[in-house]
Amino acid sequence: MTDFNVLAALVAGFVATIVMTAMMTMAARAGMTQMPPMPLVMGSMMSGDRRKAMAIGGMLHYIVMGTVLFGIGYALLFHAFGSAAWWVGVVIGLVHGLAVGLVFMPMMPAMHPRMEAQLVGAGAPATVRSSRRLGARSGSRAPAFSARTGAG
Repeated sequence: MTDFNVLAALVAGFVATIVMTAMMTMAARAGMTQMPPMPLVMGSMMSGDRRKAMAIGGMLHYIVMGTVLFGIGYALLFHAFGSAAWWVGVVIGLVHGLAVGLVFMPMMPAMHPRMEAQLVGAGAPATVRSSRRLGARSGSRAPAFSARTGAG
């Protein structure tokens, strides 16, 4: 087993966040899901102003959650399992995706002050629509997409 490398974990978390966000954006633009951008979901918890919400949410999504929390968290799991094999990543990702889809998405409306309203236009207030269990309210393909990518 090798020593734990924090810098490698942070870089991997940042790159993975960019890739996952790109996949979520492409899925939304292809009509596979109606999930709003993660920076908006996260930032609108703190601000009703859409521009501020995107700025705050971008910092939270890319740096705090993606790079630090998930980068180090996944690296610690790989380190604990003693392997970074692709199948270990698939197992961790499936557990992550199911936890997000079955536990966290359904409870978001209770925690998020602006969750239920539908998003409209660029000048709209920073509100987001609840996705429900496995993203079922975000389009017919969202549950499968969430399970495959670990995206919530």
